[in-house]
Amino acid sequence: MSLSSNSTLSVAERRAASRDRRIALGKAEFAAAAPTGQTLVAEAGRRGNGGPPDVSAAVELRAVGELLYGRRWIQELAEDLGENPRQVRRWISGEAAVKPRALAWARDEARKRAQAILRLVGEA
Repeated sequence: MSLSSNSTLSVAERRAASRDRRIALGKAEFAAAAPTGQTLVAEAGRRGNGGPPDVSAAVELRAVGELLYGRRWIQELAEDLGENPRQVRRWISGEAAVKPRALAWARDEARKRAQAILRLVGEA
């Protein structure tokens, strides 16, 4: 079945339209989204108490995962925890409660990596 080129959009046009829709979402939708790891780090620094931010276990796990592993954090974190990535997604969505063992491991791993980085580059 052949469609005329006038009735269909090119790939570039569809991508541009998709980008425009994402930009048009506005700040309200982004503010409603869960905070990123970088956002939580900034908030913890502003409070100055040196402790973890006062957020849910799912939000904290997401932030630690993003900071430890980057873009593919769910897959990487799941592998290190010995969990299915789908289970990690359930935790993040609130569909299931985060296992205390998983959160404790993520916190401990974050502390170890932070110490290793500070040993490498020195404290500011």
